[in-house]
Amino acid sequence: MIEETEPVNILRYLRPECISLNLSTRPSEAEEGESPERSERRQIDDKERLLQELADLLDRSGEISNPTKFYKDLVHRERKATTAIAPGIALPHVRSKQVKSFIIGFARAPGEGLPFASLDGGLTRLFFLLASPSYDNEGVYDKIYLRVYRQFSEMLLNEWVTDSFLEAQNEQEIYDILRGYITQ
Repeated sequence: MIEETEPVNILRYLRPECISLNLSTRPSEAEEGESPERSERRQIDDKERLLQELADLLDRSGEISNPTKFYKDLVHRERKATTAIAPGIALPHVRSKQVKSFIIGFARAPGEGLPFASLDGGLTRLFFLLASPSYDNEGVYDKIYLRVYRQFSEMLLNEWVTDSFLEAQNEQEIYDILRGYITQ
């Protein structure tokens, strides 16, 4: 049984194949004379293309039973409220019947970042993905999900952590940053 105050070892749930240091999604170009409605639709489409790339990233873990349904669950969750929680940072998270066990992914956007409907209106560079089964009898995954979400939220308030994620050159450095934060 996991104690409520005991920190979760995030590293247990992050797989190297679920790390992307250079997302391929790029924002589409605005059309000349584009209406506000068309601009909004274009931005929604861009965000959903990005969510597809993030869903594909987590699918590499082998823990997603139906990638198409998982992507739809991720989109549905994001439509409820944006997960862009801080300037430049998003924490997309979803509970889904398509997830076999709790998993974490990390992705970084190139350049200045990508539009992700952040509350501050800015671009998003860092994406920390959390996916959990939607139901388990003992509530173990639910507890892990909530505690890891809280840990990431607290961790990302530290500027040195976010700067380190922006500067990381490879997957091992991502693990080292997390390990450094956990053991501090």
